[in-house]
Amino acid sequence: MPGAGPPSSPPVAHTGARRPWVLPVLALVLVLAGASFAWLGPLRTPLGRSEQGVPVLDPTRVLVLRTPGGHLEVSTLVKVEEFGWRSSRTCLWRDCGWLLGERLGTVRAPVHYTYRIPLADTWTLRPAGDGYVLSVPAPQPLLPPAVDLAKAEFRSEKGGLLAPDGAANQALMMRNLGPELERRAGRSEYLRAQAPMAEQTIREFAHKWMREQLGGAAAPLRIEVRLGGDA
Repeated sequence: MPGAGPPSSPPVAHTGARRPWVLPVLALVLVLAGASFAWLGPLRTPLGRSEQGVPVLDPTRVLVLRTPGGHLEVSTLVKVEEFGWRSSRTCLWRDCGWLLGERLGTVRAPVHYTYRIPLADTWTLRPAGDGYVLSVPAPQPLLPPAVDLAKAEFRSEKGGLLAPDGAANQALMMRNLGPELERRAGRSEYLRAQAPMAEQTIREFAHKWMREQLGGAAAPLRIEVRLGGDA
């Protein structure tokens, strides 16, 4: 037919050449995605739950604590004491102060009774219920007791015409005051009075050493201190 040209070829899809940077970029994306999942995996989710073990003291285990040795002062009992001393004349080796004369001197002053216990090389804490039991020796007084002479009150009373000298009587009284106070320091009522203070001091000391020697582990809920037991 007039004007007809040669038959046209069917259309061919043109894809173009493949870019060489596509594969490296894809590999880098995959590597970064894997690293992100690895880093975020251990983190807590906003509404999730995390669990982990907490180190605590084993209540079935006997604990042995080292101590610095020496003595531990556990309590000080302050008590106002009064002490008297009588001097009199004698007749044929018999007291006849009522006839020839006598003198009574007294002193009244605060006395500090300090009690302490010896520290063995180690302390053993044995489990008991929800805590531990610590047995230590009974507190002993530090001798001689300290007398606050700055607050001391002295009195001297005489009777009869030939009463002994006041200064000599006071010197004898002070000489015998020390042994008397040492005897009083060991009285059972004094030991009972200081026991609560001693137990509290020992308990606080034991808690301190447990924290230091167990590397910050939690201290037990309760430590029962037994005075006079086998340490």
